[in-house]
Amino acid sequence: MSRGAGGPALALFSEGLAHQQAGRLAAARVCYERALALDPGQTDGRFLLGQTLYDSGEHATGEAMMRAAIAARPQAANYHAGLALSLFNAGRLSAAKDEFWAALQGLPQDPSLWRGMALCCIDSGELDAASEAARVWAQLQPGDAEAARLNAQLESQRQYDCGVALEAEGRHQEACAAWRAALVAAPGAVPVLLRLGNRLAALGEHAEAEACYLRAIDVEPAAAAAHFNLAMLRLDQGRRLDAASALERAAERAPDDGLVAAHLLFQKLHLCRWDGIETLVAKVRAAVEAGRADVPPFVVFAMPGTDAALQRRCAEHHSACLRRAELPAFRRSAPRRPGASEGRKRLRIGYLSSDFKNHATAYLMIEMLEAHDRARFEFFLLSYGIDDGSELRGRLERAGEHFIDLAGQPEAQAVQCIADLDLDVLVDLKGYTEGNRSDWLQYRLAPVQVNWLGYPGTLGAPWADVLFADAVVAPPEHSAQFSERVVHLPGCYQPNSRARPCAARPTRAVEGLPEAALVLCSFNQTYKLTPEVFAVWLEALCETPLAVLWLWASNPWAEDELRRVAQAAGVDPTRLIFAEGRAQPEHLARLPLADLALDTFPCNGHTTTSDALWAGVPVLTWQGEAFAARVASSLLAAAGLDDLIAVSLADYRSRLLRWCADAAWRADLAARAGALRETSPLFDATAFARKLEAA
Repeated sequence: MSRGAGGPALALFSEGLAHQQAGRLAAARVCYERALALDPGQTDGRFLLGQTLYDSGEHATGEAMMRAAIAARPQAANYHAGLALSLFNAGRLSAAKDEFWAALQGLPQDPSLWRGMALCCIDSGELDAASEAARVWAQLQPGDAEAARLNAQLESQRQYDCGVALEAEGRHQEACAAWRAALVAAPGAVPVLLRLGNRLAALGEHAEAEACYLRAIDVEPAAAAAHFNLAMLRLDQGRRLDAASALERAAERAPDDGLVAAHLLFQKLHLCRWDGIETLVAKVRAAVEAGRADVPPFVVFAMPGTDAALQRRCAEHHSACLRRAELPAFRRSAPRRPGASEGRKRLRIGYLSSDFKNHATAYLMIEMLEAHDRARFEFFLLSYGIDDGSELRGRLERAGEHFIDLAGQPEAQAVQCIADLDLDVLVDLKGYTEGNRSDWLQYRLAPVQVNWLGYPGTLGAPWADVLFADAVVAPPEHSAQFSERVVHLPGCYQPNSRARPCAARPTRAVEGLPEAALVLCSFNQTYKLTPEVFAVWLEALCETPLAVLWLWASNPWAEDELRRVAQAAGVDPTRLIFAEGRAQPEHLARLPLADLALDTFPCNGHTTTSDALWAGVPVLTWQGEAFAARVASSLLAAAGLDDLIAVSLADYRSRLLRWCADAAWRADLAARAGALRETSPLFDATAFARKLEAA
């Protein structure tokens, strides 16, 4: 500083600094500029002016002036510190980190610099460096609450990341231990609580999982994910009403979330609580059409107002979400053998499912599997579901030439096992139904991969080559509904067994049915019931005083709600009679007590319909556009009961009211339905095996 300007310039610099520290940047700038006019060579003043300009928004000019001062005095740690602070406050954390580091070389005892360094390292994802900086900061400033909190957060994050890595390796218990350690460091870390809760739920540790979700909700009541995950856990526990309540809370907090809306809609359908479903349907449709959420395709089958185009769009988006960016490599243990057309004697076919047990799919398939031609085909049942110890499970194990139990195996091991079989065709029997592993088909486990039977629609996935269907469920003009090539089986696409275990028929009195009543039954699950179809059923009861409605006792809340709706429509609620679940032989035995089975729309009964026809009960259906709305039509057409296929709601209503009023038509339908089990090709499993083999 020159001698002549020393006093006035120094006073101005001091005044400017006071203004700057008080946040009066405009006044500080005036002081610094006047001081520098008196003493242009003052480096400190030039740096302070640059900082003032930068903090006032003149970033380019201010930064250039500060860096010029640093160039003149590169060892001035306070210059690096000042520049770091300005860059940090402006949100330029990457650039600030370099300056904090330079400042620390000269000012290693300044806790504010270590604080800034820690926060910048967090921003750049350098958690180890951030932890070290936060540790030094806490040592230099003991008792600083912010330092202690940041240290805890960093330790929690370190343990969280460790848990994620362990989970990816399949080391689930170790992952949970890491997340528990993360919560010791930061007890209210919601992401950790949710991750730990999800893994515990998957491991069956429901009580601790629920505690995690409830703690997350206590910490952050607005966390929609916590309410949603709690709902999914309660569903696993069979607490459907509690699950619906949690979903309601999730929907309140995330009103535009299509996934939450879809699950809430599905639970409301299960409970037959139809208020507000139009709004939920609109949200689900919008989410699917925009590709905003991975909505379960099965929900879209059943929701009112669904259509085939929406179902395909949903399946395609779901398959895209399932698709892995990189598939782990696997090697076949032996070179691929020639196919049947290239010299191999038998075609190798694999059926993939978790339902090789006491399940509807197994009941449909068992006789067909037993009838397969082992001279021409080699069959593998690939089971990734539980062994329920049932008689049917044992029969399936004997029916399959090779029964391979993949249950509990890690995905890589299961996929390798299937790949080593060198299959020619792999048939996925699950599609996107509950507990499926259709995503395994991504590994291209056979040259031809088929979607069949368990899922009434397209998978929308590049790994599904063929859909086995028939000309009713998937007529040629509907080919745009499917991403797969459709291969039509003659007659109905669904196999059925003629010889089924069946108990002695009970009396109507035993089942709580009036002896002289016309019994209209629907043993479909309640999520398939819709207000418009149920209203038609109630109208039939109003028109037919002797009629009663025999329904599946899915859950007590749905029963109460359906009785309430009936009473509001002028129907005595006692005319709704609910049938408890029974083993298959007992269920088949009681079915003939019904006079007519009523199908649902837009998702038809599948096994429900074929069971009724096997028992000799005619079924009235409403045929729609999509596959799931045409299944019962396929069964009825194959059974020769086309006159029970309605093509609109009005037609459905008209045919039902005619059946109630026309005793001669009732008798004719009953006689025709009663002969089906013994005479219809619908129940010829051997013939079905031959046509499937031909396909």
